[in-house]
Amino acid sequence: MSAIVKYTGGGAIAPALVGKVKAFDSAPEMLTTFQGYYGFDPSAFAGMSEEELGAFVDSVEEIKFLIDNLDKLEKHVNDYIDGVVKYNEFVARCVKAGAKGMEKIDRATLDVFLAWKGWQANTKKLAKDSDVGVRLLDQEVIDYGDLAEYDLQISLQIVANRLVRQKEALSQKPDTEAANYAERQAAQEAKSEERNRIKDLFAYGTRGKYGLPSSSSKQLSPAANNASNNASNNASKASGWLKRWGSKAFDYFSGK
Repeated sequence: MSAIVKYTGGGAIAPALVGKVKAFDSAPEMLTTFQGYYGFDPSAFAGMSEEELGAFVDSVEEIKFLIDNLDKLEKHVNDYIDGVVKYNEFVARCVKAGAKGMEKIDRATLDVFLAWKGWQANTKKLAKDSDVGVRLLDQEVIDYGDLAEYDLQISLQIVANRLVRQKEALSQKPDTEAANYAERQAAQEAKSEERNRIKDLFAYGTRGKYGLPSSSSKQLSPAANNASNNASNNASKASGWLKRWGSKAFDYFSGK
């Protein structure tokens, strides 16, 4: 047997037990599993130093302290979890309300956009109507000017035609006056001849003053013959006078 050695510190607290644990020899995987669950090797206590054993004891005290306050810690955990849940519910309510608000905002945005597009379309229509109206007014002015010019041309043509007719009438006036004068002169001479013939009938009978054939032969008496010759000469003189002065009158009225 090994002799009992008094512990003097600084090494293993029970070096005589180191290596004496045979519990895991048949099932070494159990040691690994045990350590995985609890975080320490129970067969290692004998080889621990004071510091290591003290650290282990300290950890146990910390665990005991924690266990003593688990109810308080549990309440805090529950409060924490409840707070997280309520906060997430709050966020969900905010998101839900926000989603509804976004739908309304999007609808309002669409309404504003459509109103803007409608205003633009109406402005374009008004501009088009204005352009058409201005073009119609301009065309009316052009048509009015064309009609006024056409009316002026027609009026000038009418005046020109009237002037031509007036000039033609003035040009024909001397010949007309000469013909009228000749007709009047011939009528006067014929009337005078008829009166002289009747006078001869009263004075000399049907044979006349100088024994000429009877009136049944339709021969003129000397007086009637003289009257006829005088009428012919006067008509010739009048015609020559009218031709001379009629030409001058024509020159005067025609401007030539």
